[in-house]
Amino acid sequence: MRTLRLLVAASLLLTVATAHAQHPADAFVAAERAFARLGAEAGAKAAFLANAADSGLVFNNGKPVLARQAWASRPDQPDGPKIIWAPAFADASQVGDLGYTTGPFWVQTPTGQRVAHGQFFTVWRRQPDGTLKFLADMGVTHPAPTAEVMPTEVSFGSSGQLGSDGKLGTLFVRRLDEQLTKTIARRGMAKAYAEVAGRQLRLHRDGQVPFTSPTAIQQLVQAEKPLQFQPTSGAIARSGDLGYTCGSYQGGSEQGSYLHVWKHETKGWRLAAEVLNPTRPPKPQ
Repeated sequence: MRTLRLLVAASLLLTVATAHAQHPADAFVAAERAFARLGAEAGAKAAFLANAADSGLVFNNGKPVLARQAWASRPDQPDGPKIIWAPAFADASQVGDLGYTTGPFWVQTPTGQRVAHGQFFTVWRRQPDGTLKFLADMGVTHPAPTAEVMPTEVSFGSSGQLGSDGKLGTLFVRRLDEQLTKTIARRGMAKAYAEVAGRQLRLHRDGQVPFTSPTAIQQLVQAEKPLQFQPTSGAIARSGDLGYTCGSYQGGSEQGSYLHVWKHETKGWRLAAEVLNPTRPPKPQ
């Protein structure tokens, strides 16, 4: 009997370990960690140039710019401030061609002082040669958290539903944004977001830590001005279960760039993540 119990326990442990190892987002977490490691060792410029796709975007004060061009024009500062970051949450399509990672970051001076904090959000796509490069990297800043410790464990998104929408291409996910804008105009922010909210929806807003609980999300959107989205780029997985969009947004007097991740769940396409990168007026001299 004892031998049987040991065999059953070993089998269960192997099943759990195999299930984790086979999560489609594992490769994206590894890519993000390698990205962060290169940034810590060689500086942000080298890291971004090595990991950006040719069409990869970064966002500067609410405006999209090609990552390679933006970082190539910056001076080399191997001994300057470092950006330290690590993934805390990740998800990917079931075929592993599209995924995203998100987690905390801080900017650290050569003396060890942390001068800025925030949350990064990176969308990755597998390239024809099998490597992963980022298509979009957008972040928000916020006050220093109570516990300034980089995560060592990563939470993963729940399984999506395979579909045939991947054949429709970028136009399909852009229409999801356009439909959300129409629903907001017709029904208001709270009802619109309740209608499209995914199981693990997260909203990133500049100046605040991410909103991830349904209650916090509902309170946030109830207080916000109605948002309008104009998508300009995006991608959808071949498996038809994950897609993303980028574009410009406006809410009252605020405007800037946004990033959406859409996931095909049991009840249809749902919003998995939203990041807003607002345009801020220049600081007075």
